[in-house]
Amino acid sequence: MKTYVAEIDGRAVLAFRAEDEREADAWLKSSEAVRDDLAVLENEGQPLWDGKSEISVRYASNGETALWRQRAAERTEEDGGPLDDVIVFLVPVADPTDDDE
Repeated sequence: MKTYVAEIDGRAVLAFRAEDEREADAWLKSSEAVRDDLAVLENEGQPLWDGKSEISVRYASNGETALWRQRAAERTEEDGGPLDDVIVFLVPVADPTDDDE
């Protein structure tokens, strides 16, 4: 598995794992849950995705891969889930629908 990044308007938004670029692109295009999250979650008061802009996929840089590994390891320690299933946001996000904030 390799680490890939989803970019919106040239901004790296999230990192995830896939076998190859074709699988990464297909997963991103078919994952309604991720697209829904991108349309709801905000960075600096703005939605991560406007629902229209292209979401592109590329290989993660070394720094992005290191960040994914660090955060994925922390999450899997907490919940015990598979490491390769972890999605890591590369920008600070807030959920405006979260009542706890």
